[in-house]
Amino acid sequence: MKPAALQHARTGARNAAGLSKLLLRIPHSGFRALSSSGFALLEILLAMALFALVAVGMTRALDQIAQTTKRSRQEAQVLRVLESVLAEVAHQPELKPRTVSFPKTGDGIDAAASIEKVRLFTQDKVELDKMFLIRAEAWLAEGSGKHALKRQMETYVYSPSSP
Repeated sequence: MKPAALQHARTGARNAAGLSKLLLRIPHSGFRALSSSGFALLEILLAMALFALVAVGMTRALDQIAQTTKRSRQEAQVLRVLESVLAEVAHQPELKPRTVSFPKTGDGIDAAASIEKVRLFTQDKVELDKMFLIRAEAWLAEGSGKHALKRQMETYVYSPSSP
């Protein structure tokens, strides 16, 4: 090769090497910027998905807590009505075998009681006279006519003024 041609080849090789270094730097740094922004977007999407799962779980838990609380409150109301019915029937001055219905409460609780004369005996085979069994029940009805919640209580009462 001629020295001028050699000089031109060296200059061209240097220029090509410099150009390739320049080209390698530009896409590489641009790729890093794109890569890190894509990675941040992926992190945000994963965080949002995780928070959504937690939110759904919390919503279900709160709904179950609300249903349990409602059921407990209804059961307490039914038991209060039941105790009132039992006390009212048991404290009548004179008991007769019959069935008593009570009006529906403001909470939608129905109640009824039945009075039965029973024969009870002591250990010595002596009959206890004027003993009555009072059986009371109260229930909370659903719209379809089913009893959503029904409770019963019974007690024995001695009523000396009853026949």
